[in-house]
Amino acid sequence: MNKLVVSLFAYSVVASAAQAEDKPEVAPAPAWVKQIPISTDQTAPDQTPVRVLLSDQQVSFERGSETVYTEVAFKIQTSQGLAAGNISFPWRPGIDILTVHKLQIRRGDQIIDVLGSGQTFTVLRREQNLENATIDGVLTANIQPEGLQVGDIVDFAASITSSDPTMKGHVEEIAAAWNGFAVSRAHLRMQWPTALPVRFRETGGLPPLKPIKTGGLTSVEFSLDNVQPIQPPKGAPLRYQLGRMIDVTDFGSWAELGALMAPLYEKATVLPEHSPLRVELDRIEKLSADPKIRAEAALALVQDRVRYVALMMGAGGYVPADAELTWSRRYGDCKGKTALLLSLLHAMDIQAEPVVVNALAGDGIDARLPMVGLFNHVLVRATVGGQTYWLDGTRTGDTSLDRLSVPNFGWGLPLVASQAALVRMVASPLDQPTRETKLRIDARAGLTIPAPTTVETTIRGDDAVVTNASLNATSGNARDEALRQYWKGEYDFIDVTSASATFDPKMREEHLVMEGSAKMDWSSDWYETDGTSIGYKADFSRDPGPNRDAPFAVVFPYYNQMTETIILPVGFAYEGQINDADVNRTIAGVEYRRHADFKDHVFTIERTEKSITPEFPAKDAPAAQTALRALAGKTIYIKKPASYHETDAELAASLATTPTTADSFVARGYALLERDRYDDAIKDFDRALALDPKNANALAERGTARVYINDYGTATTDLEAAAAIDARNAVVFCARGLMAERKGEIKTAIAAFATALEIDPDNSFALYHRADAYHRDGNNDAALLDAQAALKQTPGSGEMRLLRANIFRALGRPEESLKEAAALEAAAPDDTYAQVVAANLYHALHHDADAWRAYERALAVKPSPFIYINRSYAHSKSDVGARQADIDAALKLDPTDAEAVYAKAQLQVDTGDFSGAVATYTTALGREPKNSNLLVGRGIAYARSGDKVRAEKDFAQARAATAAPVDFNNLCWIKATAGVALESALTDCNAALAKQPDESMFLDSRALVFLRLGRLDEAQVDYDRALTTRPKQTSSLFGRGVVWARKGDKAKSDADVAAALKIDPAIRETFEGYGVKP
Repeated sequence: MNKLVVSLFAYSVVASAAQAEDKPEVAPAPAWVKQIPISTDQTAPDQTPVRVLLSDQQVSFERGSETVYTEVAFKIQTSQGLAAGNISFPWRPGIDILTVHKLQIRRGDQIIDVLGSGQTFTVLRREQNLENATIDGVLTANIQPEGLQVGDIVDFAASITSSDPTMKGHVEEIAAAWNGFAVSRAHLRMQWPTALPVRFRETGGLPPLKPIKTGGLTSVEFSLDNVQPIQPPKGAPLRYQLGRMIDVTDFGSWAELGALMAPLYEKATVLPEHSPLRVELDRIEKLSADPKIRAEAALALVQDRVRYVALMMGAGGYVPADAELTWSRRYGDCKGKTALLLSLLHAMDIQAEPVVVNALAGDGIDARLPMVGLFNHVLVRATVGGQTYWLDGTRTGDTSLDRLSVPNFGWGLPLVASQAALVRMVASPLDQPTRETKLRIDARAGLTIPAPTTVETTIRGDDAVVTNASLNATSGNARDEALRQYWKGEYDFIDVTSASATFDPKMREEHLVMEGSAKMDWSSDWYETDGTSIGYKADFSRDPGPNRDAPFAVVFPYYNQMTETIILPVGFAYEGQINDADVNRTIAGVEYRRHADFKDHVFTIERTEKSITPEFPAKDAPAAQTALRALAGKTIYIKKPASYHETDAELAASLATTPTTADSFVARGYALLERDRYDDAIKDFDRALALDPKNANALAERGTARVYINDYGTATTDLEAAAAIDARNAVVFCARGLMAERKGEIKTAIAAFATALEIDPDNSFALYHRADAYHRDGNNDAALLDAQAALKQTPGSGEMRLLRANIFRALGRPEESLKEAAALEAAAPDDTYAQVVAANLYHALHHDADAWRAYERALAVKPSPFIYINRSYAHSKSDVGARQADIDAALKLDPTDAEAVYAKAQLQVDTGDFSGAVATYTTALGREPKNSNLLVGRGIAYARSGDKVRAEKDFAQARAATAAPVDFNNLCWIKATAGVALESALTDCNAALAKQPDESMFLDSRALVFLRLGRLDEAQVDYDRALTTRPKQTSSLFGRGVVWARKGDKAKSDADVAAALKIDPAIRETFEGYGVKP
């Protein structure tokens, strides 16, 4: 409440004084003062602590001096209002004379004379701005009336007479500033000699002043009752928030004011001939003949070697200290520093002049009357090489003129002897971010693994200087801890491991760097990008009232940039339209830019905000509000794709711990299932069910694992149990479809996958397997549709691209198969599996250069046994050395890799080393005794060596471990192409066809067996049946061509062989590799 009383008393902004007084006088009011009765406001008391009943301001101007009389009466309405009894009167000794006229308490009909009762003022020198290096010398007379009670009216009056010789007879005043509180009665009266050219300007709806001339005096006067606070238009520039006031001045123009002040700086900048400052001047001149470098050196001297202390006592409010004195003190205020800088520049013949500004409220000065009191800061405008530069000696770190910008003070007045006029001072939009942050998260190891993270923030300009000064205030552990706490406040999901800060004084840039480990929140299967939001919940609404159509102010200038880079696991597919994140709009005076990109499993997003104007029109506000709110609601997320699989690192981390919930066991079991670790997966599903026997997902996934190990009975039990708990569980239907597929029940499989997709339309497993089932069922159109839908989710899916390529090859459209290979290679450049699939497709399509490029790219990403093994198969069968080199490379990476061991043994068989092959297979079977491929491979080696007994034993053991038709077919095909154990092969093919009588691949396998057995008619029948379903199946066309040839029908043989070669030019070589020729 005491601030209310001070503001009522001290809104007089006077520049001036007469005689030093260090204590207030007590005397009656001057005779010219007109007594104004206190309002008898009968309004019922409200809840405000005090009610101002009277605010009276009366001013008497004389040439060179003025007296401001103020009377305030207020009623204390609540106990909180008693604080208003702490009454203080500030004044400036040496300039002001403070006279107290009365201090009364009115309690009903009783009037208590506080000063007459013996209470006196306590005089204090408080220097409230010492922490800002400002000494103003203001004294404060303070008194607290004794016995004050709720309901009392406090009535006090005082006057201040001011005179300042610096003003050379000029007077000025700001009056009638009734803005922040209600006043029951407000009164203003001003008088001056008619010969004094006083003029005035009213704002805020105050009534027009009507001068009255009487006896050599001119006066103006008005009263207002029930004055209410002014609510300035929300968000408007500062000039609209000044409210009620009256500017009073006798300055005829800004030029007249400039002419008054200019001589002060002309005098202060004169350097004595033998001044110690000339030593510094000589040093600067010897640095360079370039005036720009000299100006920079002069500015550095003033900024860095003369500390800032504002000297506002006495005449110091307007008069600068001499340059010589400021240098000898090594301290000065803006006036002294400006004079010092001007003296150096003028001595080096650099054009420069002082310019006064208002550092806090410069907006709208052009609409005010000329008054010295409107300005509170001064700086230098210098011209170097035809370019204007603004040099401020109170700043620090301005090492380059080229990096100086126009200060955003609104208006400035050059202090020149003639023709001074206001100059516009508005900064330009920034061309470089003042804060630029780059966040890089390396999540390649997995979404749930703490990700190595680096954050770099570059702060430029004044903020950089302030940040550096703040950091320099601490050292050692305290500095490190401050940096760590800063980063923790910015990114609480990052564990900081190191933090550093470096400052580039030449560039005025502070570089903050943090390294740490980020725990990304993917709990909802989405990740919200960091610091990339645009817009906000803007509210540009305004209440009815004056200036409702005023423009809206914009924070200007500012420019921030944020770039986030997230390196995601290889194979991560971005779901959605990446361009949805893009923004390129200018709204409410601010340019908003955002662009996202996803390439090679790296997500990058950049956001910038840059203000381009200090304000925008009110007519644009409704649309701007709508646009900003819409943008604020568009947060950018990265969706974890449905096809995402836990990385090896994620699985390893999970296996290193013991889950505590059923769902955690299910998640880990699923990751194991994906890696074909069926037994380990089943164990985790068992443990999940031990914790939650009714967990449908655990039952369904365990059922799936049991399907993969051909344990169809227990798998069915699990799936039925899961369905009983959740009849719409998509995993149940996926597992049923998989089981039907493996049994050769293709239509049943298609139906099961269809149901799974009804439940979960984005289920990539169901899409892929239904596409494959459609293909096997001969419905290639449906297969291609499903494959295309799956590729929308995972463009880098090797399985889908391979399936489509095979379909196109089967349809005799090799050019489209080639497109699939190219699309896969481009979509997943860092996915080794995808690159190998693409390479194999290229090889199959006889684009060997492309194939080898893709193999090499896969190896460059991460060498792996399966890459070398696939490339070994791509070599010509006769190129034993190349095949051997790739197999050796694979085994060097992993000597136990089953595929590498199998390839080694095959090569041994191909080169006639049957005993070596048997040994290789036997070693591998020691690790995987039930691996049917290894058993069949060893059986072939035995058969080739003439040991038919051991061969048949291995074949029988492999057959016993086989349940699915496709697996029986594989056993048959391996033997048929090897040309061994043909009767055994026939048994295997018959087992497959017993379950899928019309499967073209199975018929093709049996036809080859019949061909090699010489049973040509039976071979022809099977080839005919196979080609009925798949008329462009090259192995069947070529095989039938061989049958026709052996039957002596050359024409038909040539026709079938030609048709096969048109689709696959390598088919002849393939069959010759089997030892089969037409």
